Amino acid sequence: MAERKDPSERRDTFALLSRYNKLYLQRYEKESGLNMHAEQWASGNLIKSYKLQLCYDLLDYYFTVSEYPNWNDFAYNAGKIFKARLDKEKDDKERAERRRMAKEWLSE
Repeated sequence: MAERKDPSERRDTFALLSRYNKLYLQRYEKESGLNMHAEQWASGNLIKSYKLQLCYDLLDYYFTVSEYPNWNDFAYNAGKIFKARLDKEKDDKERAERRRMAKEWLSE
């Protein structure tokens, strides 16, 4: 039999799923149909791996880059999404540094 979660863990898992539902509703203007009770285990595992705030950030990022976001893709590919986000941030920093260097070079 599955173990019962303590109230704070349970609250966090449903908070993440609620965030998904909110983003889905904003994007598609309809309910997601996500079964929150069935997906609470995936949500809990994501929170254990990445902490709640990072999961929120990843979910926001996922909804901005994914053409057709859905919970299963997010839950199963969170590691890849996290790596892609880190790669993008690194690339943005490197590009900003190159622009700064080019600007300095051109102003000489």
